[in-house]
Amino acid sequence: MVWRVTQPTRTRRAARSLVATVAVAAVLGVAGCSSDDPVTFKDGDHTGPVDEAAGRVFAEARLVPERALDERQLAASAETIRKRASAGRLPVKSVTVRDGALVVRIAVNPSGDDTRRRLAAIAHTGQLSVRAVTAVTPYPPTTGGTGGTATPSGGPECGDPAVPRVDDPAAPIVACDDKPTEKFTLAPAVITGADVAKAEAKAPQGSGGWEIRLDWTEKGQAAFTALTADAARRDEPGNRVAIVWDGRVLVAPMVRSAIPGAAVIAGTYTEADARQLAGTIGSGMLPAGFRVESFEPGR
Repeated sequence: MVWRVTQPTRTRRAARSLVATVAVAAVLGVAGCSSDDPVTFKDGDHTGPVDEAAGRVFAEARLVPERALDERQLAASAETIRKRASAGRLPVKSVTVRDGALVVRIAVNPSGDDTRRRLAAIAHTGQLSVRAVTAVTPYPPTTGGTGGTATPSGGPECGDPAVPRVDDPAAPIVACDDKPTEKFTLAPAVITGADVAKAEAKAPQGSGGWEIRLDWTEKGQAAFTALTADAARRDEPGNRVAIVWDGRVLVAPMVRSAIPGAAVIAGTYTEADARQLAGTIGSGMLPAGFRVESFEPGR
């Protein structure tokens, strides 16, 4: 049995949707799909391995943490950056700890690959949360939002979606989509990145973009199923569930039934972007975000 749930017509967000595939075991005598079938949230270069013999140009980048980290945290961060680079096929040769920062040696693609931008993207904190939607306001503001829950005082306005933000999972938040066209009031997180068992980039189905499949841990799956079951019983906007990434709402589709399967974030992602996002989600959070302080080609 399959439910396809699209975003409200007003937002028209690039054919994003939520597909829930629920399976009933064959032993029960009911035709169905596997419970591993995904739920799809519709939403948005690729370089080969590092080969010095090919005469590639290298750059040395210095990544500075947003707050002071000890040596153990820096060493763990270096390993996380290595994992993210490998998953995203970013040609990083080495990541070392030096003077309270990370030094990354990376190949620069002469064909125009924005290597610095891609490196900066995998240096974000990488905070994932799944939250119930309690209110929605059009952005820029028009009249009033929908729903009975007031916006938390001091909630942020929609800022630059490229600027990551870390939120308290135990607190309600205000967050915007990446356009931005909507401003959301969201309940405390029900699921965090710790509840993701596996994140994997998948080739597009048909003419769509690349996808990121999220498989949950046992605890995460139970929480996701309960969250979507609760949302399905509510009126709009309480029937929407938001996936939030570094303070930005990736998708917030409506839900019409409990979802016992995986989730797939899909839409207009390139292969490189999908691999990068999947690798960042799958590697876990950094203890702090890092900014690219310097990027010097030819090193």
